[in-house]
Amino acid sequence: MSSNSSESQSILSNRPIQFFPYLAEVGLIVLLLVATVVINLRMIRDGLNGYGDLLWHITWIQHFSKQIFEGIWYPRWLAGTNFGYGSPTFVFYPPLVYYIGSFFKLIGLNIEQTMTALFSSGLFGAGLSFYIYGRNKWGRIPAFIGGLSYMTIPAIADLINGGGLASLFAMALIPLGMYLTDQALVRPKWRAALAIFWSTIALTHVPSLLFCTIAWLFYTLFFLLKRPWKAVITTIASAGIGFGMVSFYLLPAILEQRFVNIEYMRGIDGGRFQASIFKFLDGGLSNIFIQELLAMVVLTIVSTLICLKGFRKNAAIIKETWLWLAFLIILVFLMSEWSWPIWKSSNILQMLQTPRRLGALFFFGEATLCGLTLSQKFQLRQRLKIFPLIIITIVIIANFKFGYQLFRALPALHNPGRGKVENLERLKIALYEPYTNKLIDVPEYRPSIKNSNKLPLVPRIDQPPVSVMSGKAAIQLNQWDSYNRMFNVTAEDTSSVRIRTYYYPAWHLYINQKPYPIDVSDDGTMKFTVEPGFYAVALRYQWTQYFTLGIILSIFSSVALVLFWIKSPKNSGSGQQ
Repeated sequence: MSSNSSESQSILSNRPIQFFPYLAEVGLIVLLLVATVVINLRMIRDGLNGYGDLLWHITWIQHFSKQIFEGIWYPRWLAGTNFGYGSPTFVFYPPLVYYIGSFFKLIGLNIEQTMTALFSSGLFGAGLSFYIYGRNKWGRIPAFIGGLSYMTIPAIADLINGGGLASLFAMALIPLGMYLTDQALVRPKWRAALAIFWSTIALTHVPSLLFCTIAWLFYTLFFLLKRPWKAVITTIASAGIGFGMVSFYLLPAILEQRFVNIEYMRGIDGGRFQASIFKFLDGGLSNIFIQELLAMVVLTIVSTLICLKGFRKNAAIIKETWLWLAFLIILVFLMSEWSWPIWKSSNILQMLQTPRRLGALFFFGEATLCGLTLSQKFQLRQRLKIFPLIIITIVIIANFKFGYQLFRALPALHNPGRGKVENLERLKIALYEPYTNKLIDVPEYRPSIKNSNKLPLVPRIDQPPVSVMSGKAAIQLNQWDSYNRMFNVTAEDTSSVRIRTYYYPAWHLYINQKPYPIDVSDDGTMKFTVEPGFYAVALRYQWTQYFTLGIILSIFSSVALVLFWIKSPKNSGSGQQ
């Protein structure tokens, strides 16, 4: 009896000790959530600023969510944009963030609250993702400080301030991808999770997918020096399965580009890339950027020196430090004018539009050095052990100050101050009148037909849904939905009829319930010609051959993933998996 009582008391006394790690974990995550509110307080309190790409994202979320609520599970064609001409926006732009935005709208948030929730979610996700990555490598506190550093870096502040919604979510995924890669190399079942990661980032942001894939491939191949080749190759193959799972998006996005003005995205200005890292310093905020970049350089140098000094007896840490430093130097080179010959050699690389996008990887590397610096008790003299923490704290505060100055530099919708919200009228339409055919869409997704000046097509506002271009005919509209349009044509003589909808091969025309050829007008809209008589006309948006093939490949890849996970052992054992 006394023995049982003693065991019970021992168990009870150990419970607080066992519970403490979970409490500490939750506490650190709550602190990251608090940091999210503090960092994004300007948007939460004063509203949106209308700057950069924000207008496009608001427009897309409004129409994407509307069509989901209509029962269209994957709204690839946004019917109400381009003044009603429509746009195949989500044939080419990844839809994941907009599904999340639609969920926020579904639970009752208005569009302003939805946008704020999205940006805040991306910011919090960046901190949490880095915490997960760092906790596995260094422990809770270094991971938390690294996550805080990652949340406050200039690139994230610039994305929030400049409306880079999808880019922000992609940047938040980078540390998680590194964590899953490290796990997958030693635990085969984690390769299924890594495949899902690649599917996720492919559905988030294409430029980020491009540079992350290239950097990840080099990173993973490097492990051939210290891991069995089968483990490395199988890990790389998991990415292929991940891409296959989203073939329903990737295949049309690649193979249907010839139908739209996608070349507009290359971002070439006079034969050169938009803004190198040095041109990034131009403008009214140049002093802020210079100060912040100097702070990053100082942090990188100090972190490197501390790691090399503090871990001088740990060859693995020394090697890792040098590798991260080399990685950062390569990224600085690629973001400079000196790397132009490399970018010029590839049209695919130019689709990144600006080398500044590589800043996501640069600042991830900087935050990793930050966590690495704090990962162990250094073999420094006692009075110097606090030194790295002081330096990192100063830089985090400098980062926060930079973000605060950046946010305050532009007026917000509900607190304009002395400034003027950019594109205020268009912003109000996107927020409060999104379905009135008054919103345009990006030029790269308009038909590839160009006018005599070789400029992108520009739709005209207030055009009727259907009009007679030549001849004499009466039009009666019966239905005008996002994916289905029906009307009657009563022609007194040979007539050419124009439909206010941009041509895309997914549209199919039926007259009197029979397929009918579509002609393309000079302005990119669809037209057809009929002889005298009465015609019941139907225009339907349907699957293209590439989308159909993509669906099939996605199903096969998903089945392959399940089989891959079932047959994978839990651990690599001898490392031969």
